[in-house]
Amino acid sequence: MVGLGEAGKNIVKLFKPHTSNYKIIIFDENDGLEPMSSVEEYDEQEIKLKHKGLSKHDEAMLFVCGSGKVAGASLRVLEALKGFKTTIVYIVPDLEFSSDREQKRHRAHFGILQEYTRSGMVNDMIILENKKMFEVAGTGTTLKYFEKVNFLIYNTIQNIMYCRHVKPDFGRLHMKKEISSISTIGLGKFPEEEKLLFLLDNITETCYIINIEEEDLDNDESIIPSCQNIVRENKALARNTSFAIWKSSDENNYFSIHYTHFIQER
Repeated sequence: MVGLGEAGKNIVKLFKPHTSNYKIIIFDENDGLEPMSSVEEYDEQEIKLKHKGLSKHDEAMLFVCGSGKVAGASLRVLEALKGFKTTIVYIVPDLEFSSDREQKRHRAHFGILQEYTRSGMVNDMIILENKKMFEVAGTGTTLKYFEKVNFLIYNTIQNIMYCRHVKPDFGRLHMKKEISSISTIGLGKFPEEEKLLFLLDNITETCYIINIEEEDLDNDESIIPSCQNIVRENKALARNTSFAIWKSSDENNYFSIHYTHFIQER
């Protein structure tokens, strides 16, 4: 887990209780990177990975918000991760309250990183939008404004990673096409309507990761028909869709991953 800049750093720190599964790497001002005055200067920094234990891993996940100056080092970090199967988790800032400079940085990084992903230099790019995540998680106090959103990102990614490595109790995990490398995540209480964390255009594939309490798996006959209805609704929109169910000790909920191969312009 690689955190670039303040937002990325604060998110990957939440994965520290899982250090047996993840290696935590941080790049920020005075934390692996020399302080610079411009995006261009960050882009010129040479970045090398010298962290112990990296040989045990073959996948990497880079968390970054593109509105900050430090995000200018994104391509240098991706070059350092060249030997890994890499996913970018890109956080779209709240543009309504961003300065002109922050908006320009975001537009540049958002476009470049998508092109990198489309070209195959990066395996996948998950797009999450702060404004949408605040609608789901709510805001914290003034000094902890982003804490709930950061935890939402951590909790969502952690759940998806768990389900990718644990066999489902019913159904199958969706195998997307290689070209479908740009995505976002939705979530909701099952079987209520999901809330997308970014309004992805031209969705072509969808995967539903559904967590159901064991008692309901044993006794509720509506679970499978409800899942099938969700699939039908997506197939009616010409989306290749599947679902899988895992036993859970929490209340019934689900995550969705929506994929496309189209560049997002917003």
